[in-house]
Amino acid sequence: MQRSLLVLFPLLFLWGCVSTTNINKDNGGNNQLQNLACGEAKKGGGESPWHIANLYDCQKNRLYIPYQLWTGAKWNGNKDSSCMHDADSTFWVNNSSGTTIKGPKEWKNPETGENLSVWVRAKIDGSKEQYFTCHKKGIGRVYDSRKSSNYETGRCKFPAGYGWKVGKRRGCDSTAIDITNLEFDENHNLLAINFNYWVIGYSGSYVLDHKYRYVPNIGMTNAWKQ
Repeated sequence: MQRSLLVLFPLLFLWGCVSTTNINKDNGGNNQLQNLACGEAKKGGGESPWHIANLYDCQKNRLYIPYQLWTGAKWNGNKDSSCMHDADSTFWVNNSSGTTIKGPKEWKNPETGENLSVWVRAKIDGSKEQYFTCHKKGIGRVYDSRKSSNYETGRCKFPAGYGWKVGKRRGCDSTAIDITNLEFDENHNLLAINFNYWVIGYSGSYVLDHKYRYVPNIGMTNAWKQ
């Protein structure tokens, strides 16, 4: 028993010493992000594709959010490849809602006649199936089985690509997103992204619909209905 405790205590101590950096609008936001990527000594050497040195362009002062962060697929760090990519992931939202993302597959929107490559996002219990596609601002829903609804391309359910800033709401078709927090580990690798998802309400103004959290190589971990 004593030997087990002697092994456990150092591990607990080391775990407690692990530091993270949270970037949000309340602590400098985009200026802090730029300083982390460009002003401080690079930690970890940037071996991971999720390292701040690969996600942030210091010459153009812009952040890149990988599309693979939504699907949970592995990402090799290439920011110039097509936003559509292979996905076959399973994750649990709020530790209870089993969800899969698979694709892409070809699908024709019956309302617009548009032929699209889509990912299929479905609940393991069969209660919901949705189709999503990507564009330059991110990833948006084009079909939802709950109301048999079809949507035009251009909506945003996830922020991806270039142009996103911490704390600044960015509009898409009938939707908007603002990133509230980026979390990096002690070696400056991305740990998680948190953001608000807005929809246009009956009044014509944006209404906060959900708050989301996503983690690299997993996908969505939390969803909070507002």
